Amino acid sequence: MTRPQLADRTGLSKVTVNAVVQELQDLQLVTLTGGTPQALGRTPQLVTLHPALGQAAGLDLQPGRVRYHLATLGGQTVTQGEAAVTGDLNAALAGLLGRLSAQGPLCSAVFGVPAPVDHQGRIAEPNALPELHSDGLRDDLSAAGTAVLFENDANLAALAVSSRCPEYRFLAVLLERQTGTGLGLLLDGELYRGAGGRAGEVGRSPWPVPTGHDAVEQLPAAQRSAATAFALATLAYSLDLQHIVIGGAAAGPTLLHLTTPLLPAGVHAVVDPTCGDLVRDGAVIRAVEAGRAAILARLDAVDRRERESHVA
Repeated sequence: MTRPQLADRTGLSKVTVNAVVQELQDLQLVTLTGGTPQALGRTPQLVTLHPALGQAAGLDLQPGRVRYHLATLGGQTVTQGEAAVTGDLNAALAGLLGRLSAQGPLCSAVFGVPAPVDHQGRIAEPNALPELHSDGLRDDLSAAGTAVLFENDANLAALAVSSRCPEYRFLAVLLERQTGTGLGLLLDGELYRGAGGRAGEVGRSPWPVPTGHDAVEQLPAAQRSAATAFALATLAYSLDLQHIVIGGAAAGPTLLHLTTPLLPAGVHAVVDPTCGDLVRDGAVIRAVEAGRAAILARLDAVDRRERESHVA
């Protein structure tokens, strides 16, 4: 925005906005760029985040490949795509992130993984990507100044759906992938992780079979779809959901057909085949949030130093 637009948006005076922008320029947090020329040849300057703050990367990890989305901390897409992964996964990811950071410093990176992630950001079992050495990757990137977060892939898909459909604050996103069946839950707009970060492991739920019980994701296709439909309907009733998205399943239309008659009235259910895109886009949303949080933390540190200097 221009400085007059910022004044209108914030309700602050133009004098105050000018002073704040100047201070942020001095801290190398914002810069002024040319805008669209106006009447009489005047070109207003836009206040934008300083390029040195870096960019944010969201990545969806699956065996043999990674989808990525690089964005500015303002949320604008820089590049996105998919890369095959062969050999050592950590080395392949380091090489990909090195290529992405060539387009500007990498402030934050969020990895969507096919595994539960606890409240401390640690990958737990069952982990369908054991070849990922998350601690080593975190240490290497942190040493280079990049904040690193890991998140369950279905949770990130739920964040992406919430961003696209903000009117739904109670929703579930089911992912059927090569690595298993998972569920992302947003309750009142917040991710629900459960006590140990394992909420949404619907594929691990037991289902009766003649010999006892099997995990839902291990059942034959037709039986798996029926069991999953009943699980989704149970959640819709017990959690009072508004919206269900079935993502990435080849049998998505069949699953939707089975699920819809079981749902409470008013619950909206759809199929979205772009499973990997949902995870990747949810990851970049979290990465941008992490980058912005780093900016705010930097401002808080400056504020504390100024207060301490005044007290001294």
